Amino acid sequence: MNKLLVIFIASFVELSAQVGINTTHPQGVLDIVSNNSTMVIPRLADLSAIKQPVEGMVAYDSTNKTIRFYDGTSWGTLVYSRDQTKTNEGVLKINGSGAGAGTKPTWTNVSENTLKQVTLSSPLVYATPPTTSWPDNSSTIDSKVYAGGKFLENAVRGQVHQWRVIVNYTKSSNIYSQDITFILRNPTSGFRSEISGVVPSSKTSGILVYNFTTIADGASLPPPLGTGAGYILEWVASDTISSLSIDSITRISFAKN
Repeated sequence: MNKLLVIFIASFVELSAQVGINTTHPQGVLDIVSNNSTMVIPRLADLSAIKQPVEGMVAYDSTNKTIRFYDGTSWGTLVYSRDQTKTNEGVLKINGSGAGAGTKPTWTNVSENTLKQVTLSSPLVYATPPTTSWPDNSSTIDSKVYAGGKFLENAVRGQVHQWRVIVNYTKSSNIYSQDITFILRNPTSGFRSEISGVVPSSKTSGILVYNFTTIADGASLPPPLGTGAGYILEWVASDTISSLSIDSITRISFAKN
C-alpha cells in the first residue's frame, strides 16, 4: 500500500511539472494554446496592493495602462514596441485652441506689472504627428493635457516633464531693456517657477522661449493618482507690451520606468 502511494505521488509530481491548456503536449511549465483568445494577467489599479512582491511578477497596471514587472527591487514598465519606446513618453505641441483651425492666446496694450493668465478654449489644436505623439498610456483627449484652466502632466507619478512656451511680442522702443516673465505655479502645493526673458531696448518685436521642468506627484496629478489639479501659466511684463501671443505650448513627457 505504501509503495502504491509513493508511485501515485511521484506520478502526480511528474504530471504536474508541465501544464497544458488546449494542448496535450505542453512545451514548458505552462503552455497555453488558442486560435481565438488570449491570456489575461492580473489587473491592478495600484501595484502597492501587492505587499510582498516577488522578482519575476507581472501585472497589468490599469491606472497607467501598461504591463509592469517586478525586478526584485521595484516595478518597471515593459518595453514592447519595435522602436523600443516606452509606454508613457510623448510630446504634445499645442498650436492653438478653439473651433476650426483655432486661435492663439493673444493680448494687446498690456500695462506694466499687469498679471495675465494663459487660458485655452476647447478643442485644443495640436501639431501634426510626429511632432505630436501621445503617450501610449494616455487617452488622446484634451482633458489629459488641459482642464479647468490648468495644464496637466501625464498621469505617471514621478515622471519628469518639460514645458516649452514660445512667445511672440511687440513693444514700443524704450531707452531701457525690459523683462517679460512667465510663471508656472501649482496652486495646490505652492510650487512656483519663474523665468524672465530680457528684451533689449533696441528690440521692438521678437520671439522668446521659456522652458519649465516639473515632476508629476500627488500634489499636481488629479485623482485617482493625487489630489492636485495641474498648473496655472501666467505672465507679467516690466513695461507696457503692445502685443503678446502664445505661438505654442509643448509638453514633453520623458520615459518613466
